Amino acid sequence: MRNIRINLDPKVAAGSRITAVDELKGLAIALVILYHCDGVLGGTNFLHGEVGVDVFLILSGFTLALSSVTMPLRQFVSRRLMRIYPSYWIALILCLVLMDHFFNQTRSFADIFQHAIGVHGFSRLVYFSDISGSFWFISLILASYVVFAAVRKHLDNLSLLFALTGFLTLLATVVYQENGHFGGLISLAVRIPSFFVGLIAGRLLGVGTAEIRFDLTLGLGLLSFYYLTFFRGIACNYTLPAIGIILTWVGLRPYLARFAEGRFVLSTAALIGVYSYEIYLFHQPFVRDYNYYVVNSAQFPNPTHWQLIKGILLGLVATVAVSVAVHKAMGYLYAYTATKTKAIGRTALG
Repeated sequence: MRNIRINLDPKVAAGSRITAVDELKGLAIALVILYHCDGVLGGTNFLHGEVGVDVFLILSGFTLALSSVTMPLRQFVSRRLMRIYPSYWIALILCLVLMDHFFNQTRSFADIFQHAIGVHGFSRLVYFSDISGSFWFISLILASYVVFAAVRKHLDNLSLLFALTGFLTLLATVVYQENGHFGGLISLAVRIPSFFVGLIAGRLLGVGTAEIRFDLTLGLGLLSFYYLTFFRGIACNYTLPAIGIILTWVGLRPYLARFAEGRFVLSTAALIGVYSYEIYLFHQPFVRDYNYYVVNSAQFPNPTHWQLIKGILLGLVATVAVSVAVHKAMGYLYAYTATKTKAIGRTALG
């Protein structure tokens, strides 16, 4: 069988900060927040803002393929873990403390430990979203990093990426279905293709060359989706809309940049995107759990939409304040750690 070599002009310089990525992160977190706010207000989820998670996954794969392929493995691991864990642990501790203080709820050691290392998304259903409804994403993104570390030297082989997409999606789907773990099935398994789409896009736009090999691996990988669709009743419906959102935004950017109002939208989205990870971690408890707590404490057992909206707005203000503070603190921590690492390296060489 023949192989097809794709050769494109690289569009993105490796290692450069891409403003459009920050803007899309801002758009993605806005969609996720709208989704959760709609749930608080008892809406119908008309916009399906949960697709914002898939936008995040595509962007994650995209930026990894651009910036981390040639990075030494130890440096890759340390940078990724420093980006993910410290902010997450602060959010986790805050949730545990507030749950104990306001709701008199405690969690088992096994539950807390699995959350702390980020494997709760692959554990029992009861642990999946019991501390915060957003924390399952940590398990997915950590798994994505492991997969990337394994395949980053093989991104030229698009057939391998297509095959892994199918195999891993099928494996996750079967495991979650057989264990009655519908949280993992709906929230995690069907989103695996989004990350691989980002990897492929990052490879093509960053390096400009890749190969499709028409072989058994590609065939079996694609057949995985046949089995998922017709024998498991599963369709990965989030990835294509997420691609559409990204392409539409990129296409609209030049037109928005022509007007002051459009430039304001772009700059606001980019600013929000910088803090999007922390906002994702902190927003749901403030918008939902403590919103209900405050409203009920004010003796409104059946709050109106307007009362809930006021609580949502206050929750978002608290979310942004905490997110900015944590993001800046993590920036200082990362800079301090990097300085100490260089100093130790100079001492060892000297």
